Amino acid sequence: MYAVVGKLDMKRVVITGASSGIGLSAARAFAREGADVALLARSRSGLDKAAAAVRAEGRTAHVIPVDLTDREAAERAIVAASERLDGIDVLVSNAAASAYGRFRDLSPEDFDRSVRATFNSAVHVIRAALPELEESGGVIVANVSTASRTGIPDQSPYSAAKHALRGFLSALRVELRSDESPVQVAMVHPSPIDTPFWRHATSVAGVQAKPLRSTYAPDVVAAALVDAAAHPRAEVTVGSSGLMMNLLTAVARPLSDLALATYGVAGQRGDDPPERPGSVYAPSGTGEETGGYGGRGSVLTALRLLRPELLPLPGLRRRG
Repeated sequence: MYAVVGKLDMKRVVITGASSGIGLSAARAFAREGADVALLARSRSGLDKAAAAVRAEGRTAHVIPVDLTDREAAERAIVAASERLDGIDVLVSNAAASAYGRFRDLSPEDFDRSVRATFNSAVHVIRAALPELEESGGVIVANVSTASRTGIPDQSPYSAAKHALRGFLSALRVELRSDESPVQVAMVHPSPIDTPFWRHATSVAGVQAKPLRSTYAPDVVAAALVDAAAHPRAEVTVGSSGLMMNLLTAVARPLSDLALATYGVAGQRGDDPPERPGSVYAPSGTGEETGGYGGRGSVLTALRLLRPELLPLPGLRRRG
Protein backbone atom coordinates (compact mmCIF):
# COMPACT_ATOMS: atom_id res chain seq x y z
CA MET A 1 0.00 0.00 0.00
CA TYR A 2 1.40 3.38 -1.01
CA ALA A 3 1.35 6.44 1.25
CA VAL A 4 -0.44 9.51 -0.05
CA VAL A 5 2.10 12.20 -0.93
CA GLY A 6 0.99 15.84 -1.00
CA LYS A 7 2.00 18.48 -3.51
CA LEU A 8 4.44 19.93 -1.00
CA ASP A 9 5.49 16.85 0.93
CA MET A 10 8.28 17.68 3.41
CA LYS A 11 8.56 21.28 2.19
CA ARG A 12 9.49 23.91 4.76
CA VAL A 13 7.04 26.80 4.64
CA VAL A 14 6.97 30.16 6.43
CA ILE A 15 3.57 31.91 6.60
CA THR A 16 3.17 35.48 7.83
CA GLY A 17 -0.11 36.87 9.14
CA ALA A 18 -0.95 33.31 10.19
CA SER A 19 -3.08 34.04 13.28
CA SER A 20 -6.43 34.32 11.47
CA GLY A 21 -8.20 34.56 8.12
CA ILE A 22 -6.31 33.60 4.97
CA GLY A 23 -3.10 32.94 6.89
CA LEU A 24 -4.80 30.42 9.17
CA SER A 25 -6.54 28.77 6.22
CA ALA A 26 -3.22 28.63 4.35
CA ALA A 27 -1.49 27.01 7.33
CA ARG A 28 -4.03 24.19 7.29
CA ALA A 29 -3.93 23.88 3.49
CA PHE A 30 -0.12 23.64 3.34
CA ALA A 31 -0.16 21.04 6.11
CA ARG A 32 -2.69 18.98 4.18
CA GLU A 33 -0.23 18.93 1.29
CA GLY A 34 2.55 17.60 3.48
CA ALA A 35 4.42 20.77 4.49
CA ASP A 36 5.86 21.69 7.87
CA VAL A 37 5.31 25.33 8.74
CA ALA A 38 6.58 28.25 10.76
CA LEU A 39 3.76 30.62 11.67
CA LEU A 40 4.46 34.35 12.14
CA ALA A 41 2.13 37.07 13.44
CA ARG A 42 1.75 39.35 16.45
CA SER A 43 -0.95 37.37 18.28
CA ARG A 44 0.34 34.38 20.24
CA SER A 45 -3.17 33.08 20.97
CA GLY A 46 -4.14 33.16 17.28
CA LEU A 47 -0.88 31.48 16.28
CA ASP A 48 -1.43 28.72 18.82
CA LYS A 49 -4.83 27.95 17.24
CA ALA A 50 -3.27 27.92 13.77
CA ALA A 51 -0.55 25.59 15.02
CA ALA A 52 -3.19 23.26 16.44
CA ALA A 53 -4.87 23.14 13.02
CA VAL A 54 -1.55 22.22 11.39
CA ARG A 55 -0.80 19.51 13.94
CA ALA A 56 -4.30 18.07 13.44
CA GLU A 57 -3.19 17.40 9.85
CA GLY A 58 -0.17 15.47 11.15
CA ARG A 59 2.45 18.11 10.36
CA THR A 60 4.87 20.17 12.44
CA ALA A 61 4.11 23.80 13.32
CA HIS A 62 6.47 26.34 14.88
CA VAL A 63 4.93 29.44 16.50
CA ILE A 64 6.94 32.68 16.25
CA PRO A 65 5.16 35.79 17.60
CA VAL A 66 6.63 38.91 15.98
CA ASP A 67 5.78 42.43 14.84
CA LEU A 68 6.99 42.31 11.24
CA THR A 69 6.94 46.10 10.87
CA ASP A 70 10.11 46.04 12.99
CA ARG A 71 12.81 45.12 10.46
CA GLU A 72 15.25 43.72 13.00
CA ALA A 73 12.53 41.69 14.69
CA ALA A 74 11.44 40.37 11.28
CA GLU A 75 15.02 39.33 10.51
CA ARG A 76 15.30 37.50 13.83
CA ALA A 77 11.98 35.76 13.20
CA ILE A 78 13.12 34.49 9.79
CA VAL A 79 16.38 33.24 11.32
CA ALA A 80 14.38 31.43 13.99
CA ALA A 81 12.01 29.96 11.39
CA SER A 82 14.90 28.71 9.28
CA GLU A 83 16.61 27.15 12.28
CA ARG A 84 13.47 25.36 13.43
CA LEU A 85 12.55 24.15 9.93
CA ASP A 86 16.18 23.50 8.94
CA GLY A 87 15.81 25.81 5.94
CA ILE A 88 13.04 27.50 3.96
CA ASP A 89 11.49 26.26 0.70
CA VAL A 90 8.45 28.56 0.53
CA LEU A 91 7.79 32.00 1.98
CA VAL A 92 4.10 32.95 2.06
CA SER A 93 3.89 36.72 2.57
CA ASN A 94 0.39 37.39 3.83
CA ALA A 95 0.48 39.91 6.72
CA ALA A 96 -1.54 43.12 6.34
CA ALA A 97 -3.55 45.65 8.34
CA SER A 98 -6.08 48.24 7.23
CA ALA A 99 -6.81 51.81 8.27
CA TYR A 100 -10.37 52.45 7.10
CA GLY A 101 -11.88 55.84 6.31
CA ARG A 102 -11.44 58.90 4.14
CA PHE A 103 -7.84 59.95 3.56
CA ARG A 104 -8.55 63.41 4.97
CA ASP A 105 -9.80 61.82 8.21
CA LEU A 106 -6.97 59.33 8.70
CA SER A 107 -4.13 60.53 10.88
CA PRO A 108 -0.64 60.34 9.38
CA GLU A 109 0.15 57.63 11.95
CA ASP A 110 -2.92 55.57 10.89
CA PHE A 111 -1.83 55.78 7.27
CA ASP A 112 1.83 55.05 7.87
CA ARG A 113 1.15 52.09 10.17
CA SER A 114 -1.16 50.47 7.60
CA VAL A 115 1.47 50.85 4.88
CA ARG A 116 4.20 49.49 7.14
CA ALA A 117 2.09 46.47 8.13
CA THR A 118 1.05 45.70 4.56
CA PHE A 119 4.07 46.68 2.44
CA ASN A 120 7.18 47.19 4.57
CA SER A 121 6.63 44.00 6.55
CA ALA A 122 6.59 42.01 3.31
CA VAL A 123 9.84 43.63 2.17
CA HIS A 124 11.45 42.88 5.52
CA VAL A 125 10.65 39.15 5.48
CA ILE A 126 11.48 38.72 1.79
CA ARG A 127 14.87 40.40 2.23
CA ALA A 128 15.61 38.23 5.26
CA ALA A 129 14.42 34.97 3.66
CA LEU A 130 16.00 35.45 0.23
CA PRO A 131 19.37 33.82 1.09
CA GLU A 132 17.57 30.73 2.41
CA LEU A 133 15.37 30.59 -0.68
CA GLU A 134 18.41 30.97 -2.94
CA GLU A 135 19.94 27.94 -1.25
CA SER A 136 16.81 25.80 -1.57
CA GLY A 137 15.69 27.04 -4.99
CA GLY A 138 12.50 28.15 -3.29
CA VAL A 139 9.41 30.21 -3.98
CA ILE A 140 8.08 33.55 -2.72
CA VAL A 141 4.28 33.39 -2.72
CA ALA A 142 2.68 36.75 -1.95
CA ASN A 143 -0.94 37.30 -1.06
CA VAL A 144 -1.34 40.65 -2.82
CA SER A 145 -4.87 41.79 -3.83
CA THR A 146 -7.05 42.95 -6.68
CA ALA A 147 -6.61 46.29 -4.87
CA SER A 148 -3.09 46.30 -6.34
CA ARG A 149 -4.65 47.25 -9.69
CA THR A 150 -7.76 49.16 -8.62
CA GLY A 151 -7.74 51.82 -5.90
CA ILE A 152 -10.42 51.14 -3.28
CA PRO A 153 -12.11 54.18 -1.68
CA ASP A 154 -11.77 54.55 2.08
CA GLN A 155 -8.83 52.10 1.90
CA SER A 156 -6.18 54.50 0.56
CA PRO A 157 -3.22 53.24 2.66
CA TYR A 158 -4.07 49.60 1.99
CA SER A 159 -4.51 50.25 -1.74
CA ALA A 160 -1.26 52.20 -1.84
CA ALA A 161 0.59 49.40 -0.05
CA LYS A 162 -0.80 46.71 -2.34
CA HIS A 163 0.11 48.72 -5.46
CA ALA A 164 3.62 49.12 -4.03
CA LEU A 165 3.85 45.41 -3.19
CA ARG A 166 2.91 44.36 -6.72
CA GLY A 167 5.46 46.79 -8.19
CA PHE A 168 8.18 45.60 -5.83
CA LEU A 169 7.58 41.92 -6.56
CA SER A 170 7.41 42.53 -10.31
CA ALA A 171 10.80 44.27 -10.18
CA LEU A 172 12.25 41.59 -7.92
CA ARG A 173 11.12 38.82 -10.28
CA VAL A 174 12.96 40.42 -13.19
CA GLU A 175 16.10 41.00 -11.09
CA LEU A 176 16.13 37.36 -10.00
CA ARG A 177 15.74 36.23 -13.59
CA SER A 178 18.56 38.53 -14.68
CA ASP A 179 20.78 37.03 -11.97
CA GLU A 180 19.79 33.51 -13.03
CA SER A 181 18.50 32.93 -9.51
CA PRO A 182 16.54 29.73 -8.82
CA VAL A 183 14.04 31.67 -6.68
CA GLN A 184 10.60 32.13 -8.22
CA VAL A 185 8.05 34.83 -7.38
CA ALA A 186 4.30 34.19 -7.52
CA MET A 187 1.52 36.64 -6.70
CA VAL A 188 -2.04 35.70 -5.76
CA HIS A 189 -4.62 38.49 -6.05
CA PRO A 190 -7.77 37.77 -4.01
CA SER A 191 -11.04 39.56 -4.56
CA PRO A 192 -12.78 40.58 -1.29
CA ILE A 193 -12.56 37.65 1.13
CA ASP A 194 -14.70 36.67 4.12
CA THR A 195 -12.18 37.03 6.96
CA PRO A 196 -11.99 38.92 10.29
CA PHE A 197 -9.56 41.36 8.62
CA TRP A 198 -12.34 43.85 7.92
CA ARG A 199 -13.84 44.19 11.38
CA HIS A 200 -10.37 44.46 12.91
CA ALA A 201 -9.46 47.48 10.76
CA THR A 202 -8.53 50.71 12.50
CA SER A 203 -11.58 52.74 11.50
CA VAL A 204 -12.12 56.51 11.61
CA ALA A 205 -15.49 56.16 9.84
CA GLY A 206 -17.50 55.51 13.02
CA VAL A 207 -18.36 51.96 11.88
CA GLN A 208 -16.52 48.76 11.08
CA ALA A 209 -15.51 48.09 7.50
CA LYS A 210 -16.91 45.10 5.62
CA PRO A 211 -15.89 43.51 2.30
CA LEU A 212 -17.57 44.34 -0.97
CA ARG A 213 -19.61 41.56 -2.54
CA SER A 214 -19.15 39.04 -4.03
CA THR A 215 -17.16 37.76 -1.07
CA TYR A 216 -15.13 34.56 -1.33
CA ALA A 217 -14.13 32.03 1.32
CA PRO A 218 -10.55 32.05 2.67
CA ASP A 219 -9.98 28.39 1.82
CA VAL A 220 -10.32 29.30 -1.87
CA VAL A 221 -7.38 31.69 -1.54
CA ALA A 222 -5.46 29.14 0.52
CA ALA A 223 -5.83 26.60 -2.29
CA ALA A 224 -4.48 29.17 -4.76
CA LEU A 225 -1.50 29.90 -2.48
CA VAL A 226 -0.67 26.21 -2.26
CA ASP A 227 -0.92 25.84 -6.04
CA ALA A 228 1.32 28.89 -6.52
CA ALA A 229 3.94 27.29 -4.28
CA ALA A 230 3.78 23.98 -6.14
CA HIS A 231 3.41 25.45 -9.65
CA PRO A 232 4.54 29.11 -9.54
CA ARG A 233 2.82 31.57 -11.87
CA ALA A 234 3.66 35.25 -12.04
CA GLU A 235 0.15 36.42 -11.14
CA VAL A 236 -3.24 34.82 -10.65
CA THR A 237 -6.55 36.32 -9.50
CA VAL A 238 -8.99 34.59 -7.16
CA GLY A 239 -12.65 35.47 -7.62
CA SER A 240 -14.45 36.95 -10.60
CA SER A 241 -15.70 40.10 -8.82
CA GLY A 242 -12.23 41.55 -8.33
CA LEU A 243 -11.15 40.34 -11.77
CA MET A 244 -14.05 42.16 -13.43
CA MET A 245 -13.33 45.36 -11.50
CA ASN A 246 -9.67 45.21 -12.54
CA LEU A 247 -10.69 44.71 -16.17
CA LEU A 248 -13.22 47.54 -15.97
CA THR A 249 -10.55 49.82 -14.50
CA ALA A 250 -8.18 48.90 -17.34
CA VAL A 251 -10.60 49.46 -20.23
CA ALA A 252 -13.29 51.84 -18.93
CA ARG A 253 -11.99 53.75 -15.95
CA PRO A 254 -14.89 56.27 -15.82
CA LEU A 255 -17.28 53.37 -15.25
CA SER A 256 -15.11 51.74 -12.57
CA ASP A 257 -14.67 55.11 -10.84
CA LEU A 258 -18.44 55.59 -10.83
CA ALA A 259 -19.04 52.11 -9.40
CA LEU A 260 -16.43 52.60 -6.71
CA ALA A 261 -17.60 56.12 -5.82
CA THR A 262 -21.11 54.79 -5.18
CA TYR A 263 -21.35 51.10 -4.27
CA GLY A 264 -17.64 50.93 -3.48
CA VAL A 265 -18.18 53.41 -0.64
CA ALA A 266 -21.61 52.34 0.63
CA GLY A 267 -20.87 48.63 0.30
CA GLN A 268 -17.96 48.79 2.74
CA ARG A 269 -19.84 50.42 5.61
CA GLY A 270 -20.78 47.98 8.34
CA ASP A 271 -23.35 48.44 11.07
CA ASP A 272 -21.29 47.82 14.19
CA PRO A 273 -19.02 50.30 15.98
CA PRO A 274 -15.33 49.94 15.19
CA GLU A 275 -12.89 48.00 17.32
CA ARG A 276 -10.37 50.11 19.23
CA PRO A 277 -7.55 50.67 18.57
CA GLY A 278 -7.75 48.35 15.58
CA SER A 279 -5.24 46.16 13.79
CA VAL A 280 -2.72 48.80 12.75
CA TYR A 281 -1.99 49.42 16.43
CA ALA A 282 -2.60 46.09 18.17
CA PRO A 283 -2.56 42.33 17.51
CA SER A 284 -5.94 41.24 16.22
CA GLY A 285 -5.68 37.61 15.14
CA THR A 286 -7.77 35.38 17.40
CA GLY A 287 -7.64 32.15 15.43
CA GLU A 288 -10.84 32.82 13.49
CA GLU A 289 -10.84 31.88 9.82
CA THR A 290 -13.98 33.62 8.56
CA GLY A 291 -15.62 36.91 9.41
CA GLY A 292 -19.28 36.05 8.93
CA TYR A 293 -19.68 37.82 5.56
CA GLY A 294 -21.03 34.85 3.61
CA GLY A 295 -17.89 33.82 1.75
CA ARG A 296 -18.47 31.41 -1.12
CA GLY A 297 -16.51 29.28 -3.52
CA SER A 298 -15.06 30.42 -6.82
CA VAL A 299 -15.94 28.83 -10.15
CA LEU A 300 -12.80 30.21 -11.82
CA THR A 301 -10.49 28.91 -9.11
CA ALA A 302 -12.22 25.53 -8.89
CA LEU A 303 -11.87 25.03 -12.65
CA ARG A 304 -8.27 26.24 -12.82
CA LEU A 305 -7.17 23.99 -9.95
CA LEU A 306 -9.52 21.11 -10.84
CA ARG A 307 -10.89 21.31 -7.30
CA PRO A 308 -14.69 20.79 -7.35
CA GLU A 309 -14.92 21.33 -3.58
CA LEU A 310 -14.07 25.00 -4.24
CA LEU A 311 -17.22 25.50 -6.31
CA PRO A 312 -19.92 27.70 -4.74
CA LEU A 313 -22.26 24.75 -4.30
CA PRO A 314 -23.71 23.49 -0.97
CA GLY A 315 -22.36 20.17 0.19
CA LEU A 316 -19.09 20.30 -1.75
CA ARG A 317 -17.07 22.61 0.50
CA ARG A 318 -14.43 21.22 2.83
CA ARG A 319 -14.08 23.81 5.56
CA GLY A 320 -11.82 23.92 8.58
